[in-house]
Amino acid sequence: MTAEPQITALWTLAVTLSGVLSALLINTTLQKRYSGPVTLAGWAATLLVGYGLAYFAYSLNITNDLVGIIGVSALVWVGAIMLYRKSMSGKLFVGIMATLIANVTTFFFCGTTLSFIDTTPNPYNLHTIGTFIMIKLVWFSAFFAMYYYLARNTIIEVLESLDGRMHQYLPSPVISFFGFYIINMVTNRLGVFPAVPEMRYIFIIFYGVICLIFVFEYWQIFSSVFWSSRALKTEAELSIASKIQRDMLPSTFPAFPDRAEFDIYATMEPAKEVGGDFYDFFLVDDTHLAVVIADVSGKGVPAALFMVIAKTLIKNQTQPGLPLGEVFSRVNDQLCENNGENMFVTAFMGVLDLETGSLEYVNAGHNPPLIMKKDGDFTYLKLRPGFILAGMEGIPYRSDKLTMNEGDRLYLYTDGVTEATNSRQKLFGDDRLQATLNSGKHPPLQELLPFIKKDIDAFVGDAEQFDDITMLGLEYRSKASRKGSA
Repeated sequence: MTAEPQITALWTLAVTLSGVLSALLINTTLQKRYSGPVTLAGWAATLLVGYGLAYFAYSLNITNDLVGIIGVSALVWVGAIMLYRKSMSGKLFVGIMATLIANVTTFFFCGTTLSFIDTTPNPYNLHTIGTFIMIKLVWFSAFFAMYYYLARNTIIEVLESLDGRMHQYLPSPVISFFGFYIINMVTNRLGVFPAVPEMRYIFIIFYGVICLIFVFEYWQIFSSVFWSSRALKTEAELSIASKIQRDMLPSTFPAFPDRAEFDIYATMEPAKEVGGDFYDFFLVDDTHLAVVIADVSGKGVPAALFMVIAKTLIKNQTQPGLPLGEVFSRVNDQLCENNGENMFVTAFMGVLDLETGSLEYVNAGHNPPLIMKKDGDFTYLKLRPGFILAGMEGIPYRSDKLTMNEGDRLYLYTDGVTEATNSRQKLFGDDRLQATLNSGKHPPLQELLPFIKKDIDAFVGDAEQFDDITMLGLEYRSKASRKGSA
């Protein structure tokens, strides 16, 4: 069915307005590749081409929506690809979504509104089309405002997180777009028009149900995309936090290549991306080496944050000549301040005098370390259990001393070692740890800790790692020369 040029031009304008709304939605969502004037010129050219294509199709047949609507929509997708940044799949996702919003608004909201204003059986006349254009301007303005203020920021967040992975979500909006168009064509052929009085309410009910179906489907798609993006964002943030935590722990070995008096090696394997265990070692002065191992209550990011605070405080409070009991008392009081989450730390710390071999140590509720005398076996060090750090202010801590001779070793660990659990819910245990330490021929520390971890892995099997596994080994090799000696 052909129509007069004026009617064809006006109807083409009404269809092209959907492209204008789509372009506005895309422009407010995607990052521009070019400057504002260039982008505007690009859209003007795209929509003019769309108008010309649609006008040609409607001049042949005023009901030729296959070229008019889909042709303009396809050109909008091309405009999104050419004029904006992001991956191809991200731009297509936004482009298809924008044209779907425009077409659903046109078919249902604008068409329904028109049916109550103009009941002319033949809608292709100047008055009806002019009214339709005014209705579209009102509805399009409303939907653009709702999108801008209610959905835009969330969609941008999704794109930022899932930009390179949007291709897996493209089939659903594509099916939705063409599915809605096919439904519209079928209902038109069945004579379900909003302008026909006896069909008006059938149209409203039918398209209302269809709109709800598509809205629900698209909401499901979007929810999946949204929560996937949140998960990926969290994963990325945890990955960064894990790297920061690893960088905070000394991990270059040999740690002191110019010091022949001792050897030290440590490992930490968190159960999650970030953990609450930590170790540390540092020279208090030229002749005193400090070693620390600790376990923060809880798991994940909160434990990691508390771990950073505890590690920093312990190192800052450790001063030459200050008893370790006093160090832990000060750290405990500081950790108790503003500890609203009631977290706590178990910790063991020792300071080795490299000139004499005297080891001063203090314990705050931590697992007892094992000590090996030269050419002997590892045995558990008998020590006071001590009270946890950050549990209660004003707790006094007392340190003890022992003497390490040349060739002696000290092994520190967290409860993730002894409490490693296999599929039968059996613990690795203290006895097995001691047996493992004594089963080898006293390899270098760099080989000893991986040897223990290998035995833990063999014991645990396929069971999931429940707790962080942290170990530190120290070997006293020779006495440092006393200052001032000849």
